Amino acid sequence: MLDCPLPALKWLAVAAALSPIAAGLGWAVVEGVILPRLVSRAEIEALADAVLRDHPDAPEAWAAMEEHAAWHRSLGFEQAKWRRIRKALRRRLPPPGA
Repeated sequence: MLDCPLPALKWLAVAAALSPIAAGLGWAVVEGVILPRLVSRAEIEALADAVLRDHPDAPEAWAAMEEHAAWHRSLGFEQAKWRRIRKALRRRLPPPGA
């Protein structure tokens, strides 16, 4: 009679021990992948316009610097947002060899 609840309690303990890890990974996916995709394309393009206007000499390098700074501050949403801005700038600028 006692054999049945013991394995169930062991699996419950394993699930309880692994739940913070699963929650952390889930939040990293939400913050780094899902939330940045909810930023509208118009807002990304407006920020890319502002970067082009304020930093005409090296706009992509400046956006990469902001992305790197967000990485150091552990701001996954900001990092992914600046990555999207950097990609928008890359689409607008001519290739380096051209």
